Amino acid sequence: MVTPPTDDELMARAGAGDQRAFAELYERHRRAAFTFLLHVTGERQGAEDLLQETFLRVWRGRAGYRPSGEFRAWLFTIARRLAVDRFRRQGLAWGEDPSALETAVAEDAPDRRMEARDELARVQRALDQLPPTEREVILLARLVGAGAQEIARITESTPGAVRVRLHRALRRLSALVRE
Repeated sequence: MVTPPTDDELMARAGAGDQRAFAELYERHRRAAFTFLLHVTGERQGAEDLLQETFLRVWRGRAGYRPSGEFRAWLFTIARRLAVDRFRRQGLAWGEDPSALETAVAEDAPDRRMEARDELARVQRALDQLPPTEREVILLARLVGAGAQEIARITESTPGAVRVRLHRALRRLSALVRE
């Protein structure tokens, strides 16, 4: 059985001009990055634009990338910084007043879709009430699957601070969802 190449191996190949390696990285990470950006911006078009810009910057920076086993943290750092810049250009504070999140619910029985939509709407309303720093760690931890070390690199924090922020954010989110 052949082991799939690591992100660092793919970036090394992409750095040498291998577009297929870059395409594999894109396919591997686009969904998680898009989901993160969608939740932060609150709008599909904005998230798609930022996703495109994120991977464009990855492509442009491919030659200077140094293999460290932290490609995903690097990718999400780029995505996060682009999102923060977008908010600033719009005259908003980071995470302030995003428009309603578009959610896609998998095709299922109509009553189950309705329940899922209601639950997603409740969770999204609760997420919107959290401070941006708390919302961000929840999205990175739960939607992206990043650990405290990786989130710390992305948010330029410490793993301990991330764990505390995540714990508090999850408690607050749980209380808001139950309201």
